[in-house]
Amino acid sequence: MRPTGICVVGSLNADLIAYLGGDGSAASYVTGKSFEMAAGGKSLNAAMSIASMDPTVTLVGRVGADDLGNFITGALRARGITTDGVVRDDRIHTGVGHVRINPEGEYDTVVVPGANGNLSPADIDVFLEAHAPPAFVVLNLEVPLSTVRHAAIRFRELGSTVVLNLSPVHAEARSLLPLADIVVMNLSEACHVLGAPQNTDVSLLLTALREAGAKTPVLTLGGGGVAALYGTEFVEADVEPIPVVNSVGAGDSFLGTMVLAMANDHPFPVCLRAANEAGRLVCGRSESFLTPADVQLLEEAVGVTLAKAPAGSPVRSEKIRG
Repeated sequence: MRPTGICVVGSLNADLIAYLGGDGSAASYVTGKSFEMAAGGKSLNAAMSIASMDPTVTLVGRVGADDLGNFITGALRARGITTDGVVRDDRIHTGVGHVRINPEGEYDTVVVPGANGNLSPADIDVFLEAHAPPAFVVLNLEVPLSTVRHAAIRFRELGSTVVLNLSPVHAEARSLLPLADIVVMNLSEACHVLGAPQNTDVSLLLTALREAGAKTPVLTLGGGGVAALYGTEFVEADVEPIPVVNSVGAGDSFLGTMVLAMANDHPFPVCLRAANEAGRLVCGRSESFLTPADVQLLEEAVGVTLAKAPAGSPVRSEKIRG
């Protein structure tokens, strides 16, 4: 029987987000205009976006046995995501992302991995003992490399299509390229992995990634859209510009939507257009992932059906604002 569904494996964080004011400040003291605490982490953002359209998505990760862990699991349940794949770790705190967003919507982050750093190959095995393998598994590098490697091998052996977001990139990331069916990264990450200059032509980067083992390399280009090498075909998709409020989670929402469109058997160029639109929508407001209210906008923009069940009315925001 053909595997079905999507599983996201990786990081769950409590994001502490400060929006910076427009005025400069003296020395190292910067004044912010507002604050939010949000459920975040690359894997959570991707799973939340997918859940807006497919409530059967599963999530594997770790949080601490603390108030931040309660906050995250509550946010997941509010979106309809089951938490039986989320381990409560009483040895360490929940992962935290300290995020600063400038007036242009760009951000920098200090991530303290916490429980994410304890996600282990054994956690993958325990999940697979209790669940059928999914059609697609989504991975990133915010958890230990040994766990990502083990997950890619196990899920692939069981027939899952492995989609790897090669972020945050590091020295050993290149060794994972042959283990994934689809590898997604931004231009800077690709140049880092390949040791190439930042001005390297996109088509040359895609070819080099293929030669390094990436079966289907996908490069996100920010305002320039996306480019990919799919089989022998060079595929591009543009994105309409939008005033950026918060770019946190745009790449994760891109990733989740691309995978969902592929799981719905849409042509690959359509999957990239849908992913572009998802990233654009997320950049236009403070939430770091798609909400059910976005689904109609997304489907109208792309011209295909993505939701597997009625999206329903918008749920409360998974944020605490100040």
